[in-house]
Amino acid sequence: MGFYRPAARDGKDPYLHRHTLFTDRLQLSPITAADADRLAILHADARVMSLLQHGVLSRAQSDALVADYAAEWPALGFGSWTVTERASDRLVGLGGLRIHDGDHGVTLRVALTPEVQGRGYGPELGRAAVEFAFTVAALDRVAAITRLDNIPGQRLLEKIGMVREREFVGGTGRLLLLYALFNPNNGRIQRHGRTSPA
Repeated sequence: MGFYRPAARDGKDPYLHRHTLFTDRLQLSPITAADADRLAILHADARVMSLLQHGVLSRAQSDALVADYAAEWPALGFGSWTVTERASDRLVGLGGLRIHDGDHGVTLRVALTPEVQGRGYGPELGRAAVEFAFTVAALDRVAAITRLDNIPGQRLLEKIGMVREREFVGGTGRLLLLYALFNPNNGRIQRHGRTSPA
């Protein structure tokens, strides 16, 4: 299960449109400034944000992060998506690829609302993001970081083929797990390598 791109639509930004992905049940759309209001609600929800590095955000913090998300697409050729459930057309989360502020390169991030957790949307999003990273963004490796106590997050990463590399202590002193997956199109095996854009 991967992704496909929609047919061209008039009036859409052609650059962002080609980075809009569809899976069987989800639409992944590049985050833009137009998403600020709905992402502010998501960013303020502790049920969604508690497992992400920055946690719950104020409106000002959310707006600043949305601006960063929007700037990443044209600068890097990859970034973060809003995640919309196709059947209901409702926002159910966000996720994508970001350059980690530590020394871990490009990392996968997934944050879904509690109402859709346990339905397999996390692996569906993760598979599409990794496929995009390898086939479109041409990255060598994608990493992911999760907490030691986040068992569902670890299962998600393992379901999409990521391999646990090591434990490390994060900036807050919390024990974290580093997962990674190499681009199979490059003939690489699961060893350390370049994880940042070219």
